[in-house]
Amino acid sequence: MARADGDAGARRLSGKRAPARRAKAPARIRGVRWWAVAAIAATVLIGLPLAHAFIGELGAVLLGTFIGGFALGRATAR
Repeated sequence: MARADGDAGARRLSGKRAPARRAKAPARIRGVRWWAVAAIAATVLIGLPLAHAFIGELGAVLLGTFIGGFALGRATAR
């Protein structure tokens, strides 16, 4: 008979023990996604200088801040 808490090792009606269920492995906190790291590096090293050349220093700073804030918000959203 199974206990109320759903014990996987409880005895069956035949008297044999049920095989214990394998516990789920703990989920990794969030693995490093290397394509995201490469995209951030490319944005900083290529995108911001191009933005500076086309729209000036203030525009590049504002654009970088907007994109960085959006990326941070998406990365920390639940």
